[in-house]
Amino acid sequence: MRQNIPVSQGGLLGRMNVAIEAADSHSATVGLVHNTAVTMSFARAAAVLARDARELGKEELRKLRELLETERIATREFALLGRDQLKPALGRLYHPGWDVTGFRGGFRVSERASDLEVWAETFHGYLVRNPDKEVPAHNITAAQAAERYEAIKNARAAVKAQEGALTTLVQKSDAAFALLLKMLRGLVKELSLILAPDDGRWTAFGFNAPATKERPETPTNVTAVSVAENVRAVQWDKAPRAESYRVRIKVVGVDAEPKVVGTPTDTDFMFEELPANAEVEVTISAVNTGGESALSEVATFRTPTTETK
Repeated sequence: MRQNIPVSQGGLLGRMNVAIEAADSHSATVGLVHNTAVTMSFARAAAVLARDARELGKEELRKLRELLETERIATREFALLGRDQLKPALGRLYHPGWDVTGFRGGFRVSERASDLEVWAETFHGYLVRNPDKEVPAHNITAAQAAERYEAIKNARAAVKAQEGALTTLVQKSDAAFALLLKMLRGLVKELSLILAPDDGRWTAFGFNAPATKERPETPTNVTAVSVAENVRAVQWDKAPRAESYRVRIKVVGVDAEPKVVGTPTDTDFMFEELPANAEVEVTISAVNTGGESALSEVATFRTPTTETK
């Protein structure tokens, strides 16, 4: 039977716990060499540490991005105020003389943090060279421009650095969980050299016994065909791995739950002596020694009304 090993991080951690417990409790009779309880425990612990480090890295990046947004807003507000305070001195209409202040090509103030960083540096240089253009009453000074420049520059640098660090943390976490998946697959191969295909200890390790048959797939394309008055033939496509089928019927308004009315080995079934003027729901499931499939989609039909003579 096919082994369904999870690939999600939660699934891998849970499955490893089962395997570790089984490897420990069956150590006297199952002589594992490569995927021992100790080896798997170390790998699982490393994966947990890598996962937690990744999550902490994500949280740190979130905080740094919030700080950058705060600095971006503050720098943009400073730019808007600085522009308005310079207009009495430089003119209320844009002209190329404004370019040296950081307002190049117009009075529009960018929303982007990178653009605001460049603007703050340029504006600071302008006020250093032209101290008479400072407006201390509104805190439009070279010192404040320098503060805005350093704040947004450092915030952007911190975000970029943390983005790089998080990429590394994600890679380490992915590698740690990839190792768990590799170890579980390796454990299956190692157990196949030790346990018989029908040995019950496969289940203790969280795996399917290879001798167990895989459940069949769900039947599809269920259709009902009228054969005679109140007689219907139901047909469906053959389900892979099916040895037989269970046919369930529910008469709406009469039956509370569907009931099994037949277990054919073929892909058709005949309903006879159905009640007149009834809405009937039919579902099919496939069965083998490995279990039963999910129910098919419901096929519905209505029987004719019996005419009064």
